[in-house]
Amino acid sequence: MNPMKSIFPVGVLAGVVVLAGCSSQPNVRYVDPNSQGAIAGTGIESQDVNAAAAQAAQSIINLPQIAQASKPPIIIIDKVLNKSSSPIDTSLYTSILRDSLLNNSGGRVRFIDRSAAEMNTKEQEMNSEGVVHGGGGRAALSYDYVLTAELQGIGMANSQGQSDYFRISFKLIDRRTDLLLWTNAYQIKKEGAESAVYR
Repeated sequence: MNPMKSIFPVGVLAGVVVLAGCSSQPNVRYVDPNSQGAIAGTGIESQDVNAAAAQAAQSIINLPQIAQASKPPIIIIDKVLNKSSSPIDTSLYTSILRDSLLNNSGGRVRFIDRSAAEMNTKEQEMNSEGVVHGGGGRAALSYDYVLTAELQGIGMANSQGQSDYFRISFKLIDRRTDLLLWTNAYQIKKEGAESAVYR
């Protein structure tokens, strides 16, 4: 019997076993989005937005106009405005801000979501025309206050590394009077040997 014929299959089998062993080892891991991960950069990250939103929510619910209101005021959150050089998905950050405020406000305020307003209005028109039936009439609420959030930042890089400073500023404005009721800012500064690529 040719010895090469018996050795070759054994070598192939050994290679398969080695590959199988390598593939069983996970190359990714789950991390808490509210904590600093092992792979980090000097840019704005999820834990920064969550912390800023939680701080803003706590400050808002302690305002006399909110805490002493006879019924929970209604707030609409405007889209986060990014004036920094950091490329971020502002719609994602707006969602994070809204969810964090909703979860940290303790029911003392209510929030309006107009993302489905066009669809709801069209449905009401179809209902009025008899195209669809049931569901009752539409009675959309207006809001008492508008909450805005703006991200600003400056960065510096040299041979020693990267430094980035961010400021997330919040404003609560009365819809009826345009009066600025409250403003607050959450500041972040990070330094690192290298700047990560955000996408």
